[in-house]
Amino acid sequence: MRVNLKHWLIRHQIFAIYCSFLLLSFLSLFIVYFRQGHLLVGDDYHFHLNRIAGLAESIKHGIYFPKVNYFFIGGYGYACSLFYPDLYLYFPAILRVCGISLAASFITFAIVINFCTFVITYISGRYMAFSVKKSYLFSLLYTLSIYRLQDLINRQAIGEVLALGFFPLVLASLFAIKNNKRFGWFFLALAMTGIGLAHFISIEMISFFIALYILFQPRQFLKKAQLFSLVKAAILTVLLLNFYLVPILEQMSHTIFKVTAAPLTLISNRSYPLYTLIGNSFINQVFHSQTANIGCPLIVGFFVYLIFIFKKNQNHSLILLTAFLIFMVSDWFPWKWFDNTPLNTIQFPWRLLSVVSLLIAYLIVEDRLAIFKKSASSYYILIFLVFFTVIFYEQYSIGTEQYRLISYEQYDQTHSYFIGAGREYLPKEVNYETIKKTRNRPIIYDSKMISIKKVDKNFSSIKLKYKLQKKNSKTTVTLPFIYYWGYQAKITTPTGTQKQPVTMNKSNGLTQVELKDQGTATIYYESTSLQKISLGITIITVISCLSYGIYFKIHNNEKINY
Repeated sequence: MRVNLKHWLIRHQIFAIYCSFLLLSFLSLFIVYFRQGHLLVGDDYHFHLNRIAGLAESIKHGIYFPKVNYFFIGGYGYACSLFYPDLYLYFPAILRVCGISLAASFITFAIVINFCTFVITYISGRYMAFSVKKSYLFSLLYTLSIYRLQDLINRQAIGEVLALGFFPLVLASLFAIKNNKRFGWFFLALAMTGIGLAHFISIEMISFFIALYILFQPRQFLKKAQLFSLVKAAILTVLLLNFYLVPILEQMSHTIFKVTAAPLTLISNRSYPLYTLIGNSFINQVFHSQTANIGCPLIVGFFVYLIFIFKKNQNHSLILLTAFLIFMVSDWFPWKWFDNTPLNTIQFPWRLLSVVSLLIAYLIVEDRLAIFKKSASSYYILIFLVFFTVIFYEQYSIGTEQYRLISYEQYDQTHSYFIGAGREYLPKEVNYETIKKTRNRPIIYDSKMISIKKVDKNFSSIKLKYKLQKKNSKTTVTLPFIYYWGYQAKITTPTGTQKQPVTMNKSNGLTQVELKDQGTATIYYESTSLQKISLGITIITVISCLSYGIYFKIHNNEKINY
């Protein structure tokens, strides 16, 4: 029977590997998400839960591609769908529309995220010419790395966790470009697009990593072919993300948001001593703002390769790059120089630990010290240590954060006024404390100038009948919508119907419309011309890529064996 099972596994190797990934995706979350009807929640769970619930509500109201999410702020609306892409959230949102609870939708989503990260990392390992066994280990080391688990479990920073799933493909693509492999630039563009559709800050961070990766290996990259590949990847990425990037730039050109006017934090205030990072990694410390770490297996692996860096045939550039990134996480790095630069938008230096985890996983699996060749059992011992570390860390999290354990029923209770700690994408004019005190969302106007006879507040629009007190006069009415570029007013009067743009009330950051005479005004958000053009560019790019892929497949028989 053992022989038959062995033959079956060999014949169905990929299927067996993917089945094991699916099982591990579930088991790696069992301790924290399946505790007799309770689950452990993270720092950002309210915000991302609201994103899912809001997208589900938008779909129910026939708004399939929202820009402003009206579930937020009790109906005032928050443009999280514009600044945080919703693409991946459609999966849990559709589950919610189908009647599945928020808790079940999220847990299912988390399992799928784990599975996809396992698979992408495994495929990336194969693309970098690792054997099946090494690619499998690479996938385990990265997907089950402590920093990634901290992101998923303790922070529930869903956007960042989704982005981390594409980091291995970035590394594999850089490996391909360095070795002048065909289509390396294309895979890099796909990886960067996948990251951009998840988390904008991660795009900045991984772009910074790519720049460092090139600087640490100038001989391999400062060549015509490699530079041309990088340029092609950058252009394709911008074209694919056009529908997302252009609307953000358009909004920021019209409105000053809190993200730039009042940053959540200065990056120099968020670093911590190097010995703290190392110590916390050795003991797999539970995540807090000053305890982010990479876990025991990876920190031990890093020191092993650092100690033997001067040995022949070592991957010196990658070891030094990893050491430099670890140095950047610490307060030894002069972060104060970068407080008022684009790097400050990374917010937390320890976010670089995601890249550090990836690079150390690569160094261990690459095995320049031939540890796995000298001792075949070391491969299985390492896998055991990874599993043991995950179990230990999750039990440790439960033990130290009992207050974060809530029932599935509690998890389903949403609070729409949670919009993220920084409230980054509110106009700077908005006083959020005042907004929270006026939950009845009043319409503000001068009753001496205008009378409003009837008001219909719908999910995504407000309709009102009005009449000015004096003929040929005009006045402004402030609507309970947070202002974003794209709001329109459809004015119907006895002489006809016309559209007119609305403006921001500079005293409170809400939407205001100028009215005259009498009639009916309907205020709603409409995609701008630039948003429509940028979406068209993305669609044309996607169609072109698919067409070229089909053409290439028909005329070539090249195949990558995963």
